[in-house]
Amino acid sequence: MGKKWIIGLAAVMIVLLAGAAVYGLTIRKWDMRYEYAREGFYNPLMGYAPSADYYEAALPENLVYIDITWAEWEPEEGFYTWEQVMEDNFIEEWKNMGKHAVLRFVCDIPDDEAHMDIPQWLYEQTGDGVTYDISYGRGYCPDYSNPVFIQKHETALKALGEACLGDGFIAYVELGSLGHWGEWHTSESSGLPGIPSEEVCAQYVAQYAEAFPDAKLMMRRNYTIGMERGFGVFNDMTGMAEDTYEWLGWMRDGGSYRDRLSYQPVEAIWNKAPVGGEFTSSLPMDTMLGSGLEETLSLISESHMTFIGPMCPIREEALTDGAEAVRAAVGYRYWIESMTVTENRLAGTLEIRLAWRNDGAAPMYFDWPVMLYVKEASDREFRSTAVTLSLSELLPGGQTETVTTVPYERVEGEEPVIGIGILDPDTGKPCVRLAMNTEFTEGIQILN
Repeated sequence: MGKKWIIGLAAVMIVLLAGAAVYGLTIRKWDMRYEYAREGFYNPLMGYAPSADYYEAALPENLVYIDITWAEWEPEEGFYTWEQVMEDNFIEEWKNMGKHAVLRFVCDIPDDEAHMDIPQWLYEQTGDGVTYDISYGRGYCPDYSNPVFIQKHETALKALGEACLGDGFIAYVELGSLGHWGEWHTSESSGLPGIPSEEVCAQYVAQYAEAFPDAKLMMRRNYTIGMERGFGVFNDMTGMAEDTYEWLGWMRDGGSYRDRLSYQPVEAIWNKAPVGGEFTSSLPMDTMLGSGLEETLSLISESHMTFIGPMCPIREEALTDGAEAVRAAVGYRYWIESMTVTENRLAGTLEIRLAWRNDGAAPMYFDWPVMLYVKEASDREFRSTAVTLSLSELLPGGQTETVTTVPYERVEGEEPVIGIGILDPDTGKPCVRLAMNTEFTEGIQILN
């Protein structure tokens, strides 16, 4: 019995040793860790959004800003000028470069000269607004409660939405239309028509929601009629401490505009909807980016902004240290903290486990496809596999893990090259740089 037991144990040991040897030949595992990169990147759907019609300023950025007055859009009733809008704003070129846009439709922009920003034909059908010359400038303030104005606005906005359909170029739409600069306020103390009742304003909100179903819609303030629909917000006084803290207070505490439009408290709105806006024109840009930079960064951080424009640093000013610091403070900042790779030669697979983080101010609000890329070092092209990851759910300060198995046949003497990419659905190409210190080539972040 003793000899048989010893022989049996020896057999078991041989089997185990043989199994271990086979396992060692067929299974290989390695880990890699990465460093976080703190500099700002020119990534899509975030950053600075200069005016699309200022070619030299918009060229380096991935986001552009387009405003269209009603007078420009529909100079004759039923005749829309999309081709002219595209030409004036270089839209075809920006699309070909993979850029995206912020859009605002406006009816009243104060200026130095007397003018109207609604079409003459609409003025003749309504005519109950007020021509003004006030501290803001000169212009014409319509009566936004006029039923004819509301009806014609719906038709014009629907046509604009239809012109923008077919791709994701228009990423964000700031609800303009009402008030000076489309900011939903008028100088009522100067005798101008005020912003209408909440019931009337809700009609405009519904028109926008219907006209732009695929864009992220945003309002100047956290009006309940927009927050109930999941809209984001924008602050056109970015950089001005008093105004920004008041704006943040509305979002924290609620309240109302002139006891007419209620504000809905929206805790951490940036986790669900975008925050944008432009720098104030009340302070010099070199002050906000220079001696006042610390305060500027603090205000932007508390606001959790994704983009800033059209008032933003441009051309050489956009390359200053202050402008770069602001660039690094806005939007998403996805990166991979570590990677664990398990190679199974017998199965012909790689299991790739990635530890993701978002150390930015916001998520990406669009769930663009995430792809894992693998090739042999001598191969010219990567093979891609989809990664199961919802970018919109990876919130600021958040972490998650993905596990992706890809087919892989080892070539003796070569190691796999592994990369990650985030695809723009419009172009089908990877284009997002992760905030990590590894090689980034042709839109793909190399992980080893």
